[in-house]
Amino acid sequence: MKTDDLITMLAQDAAPTPAAPLARRTGYGLAVGFAVALGLFLAVLGPRPGLGGLMLDPVVLAKTLLPLALFALALRLGLRSVRPGRAPGRTAWVIWAVPALTAALFVWAFAVTPAETRMVDFLGHSIPVCLPAINLMSLPILAGLIAALRRGAPVDPQKAGALAGLAAAGLATALYSTFCTEDSPLFYSVWYSVGIAITTALGAVAGSRWLRW
Repeated sequence: MKTDDLITMLAQDAAPTPAAPLARRTGYGLAVGFAVALGLFLAVLGPRPGLGGLMLDPVVLAKTLLPLALFALALRLGLRSVRPGRAPGRTAWVIWAVPALTAALFVWAFAVTPAETRMVDFLGHSIPVCLPAINLMSLPILAGLIAALRRGAPVDPQKAGALAGLAAAGLATALYSTFCTEDSPLFYSVWYSVGIAITTALGAVAGSRWLRW
């Protein structure tokens, strides 16, 4: 048998089964991870009373919208990071608007809060609940995203994992914010950010281990 004939036969007989598109797999992983996080949230925490009316206050609404924006932007960047040759585009710049707005809220709150209550608002009363809750609810979402992103081919696995962690933490934080009664940016702009940073670091570690190819 000629070599060319053998190659042609192998190409015809060994055609791989098409894999599900990466975006679809990511959607599945995200849905499963969020379902687990939501189950934990409803079983242990639950939304605060009067949430709908409270969200008419822009400062309270920002607690949820800013992490949601972070989730959406980080997820977009994470998907691009596992597709070789895909540039991050303007999203890589736009995402910095989230920490910038968060910092602006902190500065505004510091300026308008009486000096004698600033430390009280900064420390709040729920740090021992806030940080563990954000990170525990982030883990199933992060696991779902990492499992999906393994189907890609990241040039920088650690960066891809960090973006997955950032997205997971953003979504988990937005969910947690509907329970949290700490409405001062002096609290949530700092402590939510700490929780998000922890999960982002976990994502980077997970990516360096499980996103290599």
